[in-house]
Formats: sequence, structure tokens, C-alpha cells
Amino acid sequence: MADEAKYRVGMVAKMTGLSTHTLRMWEKRYAAVLPQRTEAGGRLYTDADVGRLRLLHTLVDSGHSIGGIAKLPDVDLRHMAAAFPAPSSQQPPSKHLPEVRERVMTAIERLRVEEAEQLLSRAALSTEPVEFLKMIVAPILVEVGERWENGSLRIAHEHACSTVMRGLLFSLMRLYPSNDSRRRAVVATPAKEDHELGALMVAMLAAMHGWNVLYLGPNLPAEEIAYAVDATEAELLLLSVTNLSKKASQTEIAAIAEQVPERVKILAGGRNAAVDAGSRVEVQQDLEVASATLSW
Repeated sequence: MADEAKYRVGMVAKMTGLSTHTLRMWEKRYAAVLPQRTEAGGRLYTDADVGRLRLLHTLVDSGHSIGGIAKLPDVDLRHMAAAFPAPSSQQPPSKHLPEVRERVMTAIERLRVEEAEQLLSRAALSTEPVEFLKMIVAPILVEVGERWENGSLRIAHEHACSTVMRGLLFSLMRLYPSNDSRRRAVVATPAKEDHELGALMVAMLAAMHGWNVLYLGPNLPAEEIAYAVDATEAELLLLSVTNLSKKASQTEIAAIAEQVPERVKILAGGRNAAVDAGSRVEVQQDLEVASATLSW
């Protein structure tokens, strides 16, 4: 039967060219399709769902916003798609990421925050999370920081960029509500570390992997982080260190590790994350490695 729900999400991703991440976002945020569920909670799609997703994919690639077309009836989508023939050849999404970065940077230079948000949101919908963070978010943050230091961008530009990224990462993190209360993680930055975007990136990855994330934000004393871990019975603590000196990083992370129970796994990341020799804290600087670790 054509309306039988028979395709699992991995198969639908292959059939439509959309990543499983994008499928989840389109469903949760825009209700683009409403798949049925197995008894175990897995999603099942019909042929009609697959056809609709293909139409939406075509239109988004043609420049439409998913938010503007997600709830249109199929007949309208078909009429719109007919007006936008698919290109004869299409580059893999990663090939377009440098262009996306340039366009976002141009928007930030002009303080066009809404334009930057739209570009980033569209890229997030069509790119796997780790690739999106590594190829778009992280390089933009580095470039903005370097250009602020050399004077080619102003403080206003740096703050505008941080505001855009903070809102985007919060939104992405909320797309992954966990139903498994046993997998709890706490995410924070140590005392005197006021840069939180790295923490938000890893919080998003943890949520994506099914962790129930408590995000505490920047600049927390060791005893407050330890309290949160204990109060939530978390089994994972994720720390981000960007602006602290290496020595200060070692001191703060050592103080946190001393107060957090041995049962808790502690991961630290960020360009200035550093620990004492023999520390039980694991330092991970690569987002792909961190993502793989979070999948346990």
C-alpha cells in the first residue's frame, strides 16, 4: 500500500538526500511531515512522506525558506517545484560551505544580523552537525576574533557575531530533547572564563547524542559546577576553556576535578584547555573526536 509507513529514517535520508539531522529539524521545528512511530519510538515514513520531503528539498535548494513552505499542501509544492527545475549537477554540501562563511562574514561586517541568522540557519538545516560546527561556526568565530584583535572589526561586530551564534546554538540544542533521564551531562566553563560559545557547541553535540544536558553557561566556580553535577546525578561533565591562560586552566580544572566524584567522566576542550600530568580529565580539541566520545 502506498500509504503504508515502512521506511526508517536512515533509508529516508538516502532516498531524499537529506541528512537525518535535517529530517529531525524539519519535523520538530516546522512539522514538515509527521512520521508514524514504532513501539520502540523509531520513526516510520510513508511513500507520500518521502515524496513531500523530496519536494521540500528541491524548493529549499532553489532558495525558498523551509519555514515558509513547510506547511503548504503537496499540490502547491509541486507547482512551485515545476517553476524551479533541479540543476543538472550539484556539488556536495561541503563544497558550498566556504561561500556560506564568506556571506556570513559580509553580513556581520555590515551588521546585518538577520541576514547572518538566515544564512546560518539554512546551512544548519543542510549540513551534518559536526561539519556545520567545524566548517562554519568555528572558523567564523576565529576570524571575527582575529580581526577584532587586529582592528579590522570593531567590538560591535564581535558582539553581533556572538549574539547570532549564541541564539543559533541554543536553538539547535533544544531540537534534541532527551527522553533518557539516566544519561545526564553538565556543561559549563570554569571561573573567569567568559567565552561560552565553545561550551554551547559541545552542549549541542551532547544533546544530539541523546544526553540530557544541563547548560550552566560561563564563569562558574568549581564548587558550583561540582554542586550541579551532584544535584543532577550527572555522569558526564563537559568543560570549555578559550581565554584563560594555560596555567589558570590547569588550576581551575584541577579544582573542579577534585570536587567532582570519581564516577563522573570529565572532558575539557577549547584552545586553552590544559590539565596537570596524571589528571583524570581528558582533553579533546577535535569536534569529531568529541562527538564520537559523546556517542557512548
